[in-house]
Amino acid sequence: MKKTNRQLMVGSLQPLLFCIGMYFVVLIFSVLVCSSIYKSFKSKRSYAVEKKAEPANASDNAMMASLGK
Repeated sequence: MKKTNRQLMVGSLQPLLFCIGMYFVVLIFSVLVCSSIYKSFKSKRSYAVEKKAEPANASDNAMMASLGK
């Protein structure tokens, strides 16, 4: 079977089209990875944790009550 001129032209462009396609796939992948890394570093904020003072006797009594049962 003899290949036509059009088949030869498309066949010769196949490596070029493959490289262009892989370039865009890697570009999209790298943008997603870099943006997730950037967001993970950017979101590190120090939040002040406010702890409410509980009466020491109330927690001790509750613990002792649960152990005494």
